[in-house]
Amino acid sequence: MTGITIKANDGRVLVDMTMKISQTLGSVDTGSANGSATIPAAPAGKTLYFIIVPLVDLQREKGKKPAVTLSGTSLSWAYSYNPNGWGYFSANCRIYYGYY
Repeated sequence: MTGITIKANDGRVLVDMTMKISQTLGSVDTGSANGSATIPAAPAGKTLYFIIVPLVDLQREKGKKPAVTLSGTSLSWAYSYNPNGWGYFSANCRIYYGYY
């Protein structure tokens, strides 16, 4: 593995640039609705990931984040909650994706 490792005098590792460091490729907004998007493939030997970030205050407004599925280069999301509960709604979220 290529990279750089910087150690303190006592041998403690201070920086290890041979570790897997993430690279963000882009993001998609859910628009408060179920959906999907095709994202770029990760480089050889890398793994795709995603992070869900709500664009509203979930505690104050009782919004629900979607469940997200990543299969190959297909990123999909779906909202699921009990619609009989007062105040619940599909929260608009931004899904960041990338690789590590």
